[in-house]
Amino acid sequence: MKFNKLFFAAVAFATLAMVSCKKDEPTPVIPTPEDEEVAPEMPQIAAPAAGKTTIAIYAEVCPRGAYLVGSFQGYNPSDDSFSFEKVEGTEHWYAVTIDYAADLQAKAIARPSDTDVALAWDYQWGKNHDPNDANCEVEEGKDNTVILGGTGDWVFENGGQPKISAVADGGVVYIWVKKWAASPVIEAKKLETCWCKSNLNGKDWAWYEMTPKGDGLFELAARWGGSGLNINSEGKDDGAAWYQDPEKVGDVEAGDSVLISFQSEKMAIGKLTLTLIEKGVPAPAVPAGHGIFTIKILNREYAAGDKCIFTGNFEEKFWADSDREMTYDEAAKTWSWEGDFPENFEYKVIYNGQWAAGDNVKFDGETFGHEFEIQD
Repeated sequence: MKFNKLFFAAVAFATLAMVSCKKDEPTPVIPTPEDEEVAPEMPQIAAPAAGKTTIAIYAEVCPRGAYLVGSFQGYNPSDDSFSFEKVEGTEHWYAVTIDYAADLQAKAIARPSDTDVALAWDYQWGKNHDPNDANCEVEEGKDNTVILGGTGDWVFENGGQPKISAVADGGVVYIWVKKWAASPVIEAKKLETCWCKSNLNGKDWAWYEMTPKGDGLFELAARWGGSGLNINSEGKDDGAAWYQDPEKVGDVEAGDSVLISFQSEKMAIGKLTLTLIEKGVPAPAVPAGHGIFTIKILNREYAAGDKCIFTGNFEEKFWADSDREMTYDEAAKTWSWEGDFPENFEYKVIYNGQWAAGDNVKFDGETFGHEFEIQD
């Protein structure tokens, strides 16, 4: 889906006109009469020099601006140094210029309006329809982030989260952010309904509705899975706040029966507490150790410059923050990483910025090899 040429609806219900988009002459989108939204007019932004690329976004809701994260800075959502700047003479248009790379993948994140709220993936630009993901919640034609002009393509992950890729060297790509994954406008009011998502009760990740107790307090009794929780006003991923390490009352461990309490302060921002009800019968812990993990990627052909990142529930640089590059063995067509791993280790890989599909691998203490498919 390249956007060197864009197809725009020009005649009601039937006729389609194809309009070529030159790099320096962006062409506005002409919506069909059925569209409720009118696409914004694109400004003329001067193309950067060779070796650079400019990403411009239109976002009406951007209380403290936005910033770009991606393959060029380690996918660190707390690093807002690559900031979008307002495009002079426009309303709601912002742009950032970075070094060009053929394998660049990136996404925009809005800063929340409340400075007490941490910068997070929660506020990335909204999901799109991913035709290769049967579980994607976004319907076809209901994309939240739209390429209006210039050269660019989408790469999807996690149920339709888009990353901009295939941008032009010395070019500008224009993107309309209709909606952020979660609104960066942090309302100073408490939730009226609350759902949490985690690997509770010995099951895979799922949403659970919590019981309201009044004044923004919600509770749920469950068997703790040990992997953090998402909180939202409804049982879906968009707009959920992530709590990696809730406060614990008692010696709470995975498998214990706990009372999960969430005190909402500003919507999904608040205090999450786990109170021990009864100790579970713990599964034998898989001890920490040192080893060589060998991975095979089933649906990718290796090309020079490819990167495979080994990641997991490490104590430092865990999951998306990992920088543990694996080594490729051309003869065996496998990737390997050697190092220390924590107790009850779970892991996954990120290949050229895209996460492996499926659940995390739970290390059994003996099997150091695994096969992954990468999300399309």
